[in-house]
Amino acid sequence: MFLSAGTLQESQHLSFSHSSTRQLDARRLEPRQQRNREVKKVGVQYWRRLHQNGIPLLEARQIAAAIAKFDVAKRPPTGEQAALIIRYSPLICRAQLWRRDLLPTSSLGQHR
Repeated sequence: MFLSAGTLQESQHLSFSHSSTRQLDARRLEPRQQRNREVKKVGVQYWRRLHQNGIPLLEARQIAAAIAKFDVAKRPPTGEQAALIIRYSPLICRAQLWRRDLLPTSSLGQHR
């Protein structure tokens, strides 16, 4: 197959653009990947503390994920997570994982 000079230049330009786009995407994902790793690391520590303080394994995992995401990524808990947090709030406090702003005050009134 024969390529003209123009086609060869276009082909080189496209491959360069594709690789540089990939590098930009990788740089953009890097902070997110680091944050996700941190959430997992922190979440495992929280899960152990919650379970040691009496929260069942499954619920402890969900609550730990919510609190870790709140601490690391500043993401509020989902409605289901908020309900679990309210239900187990005394044990979360005992594990020293309660956060003052973890739940909006409006969600506290809904679950009482």
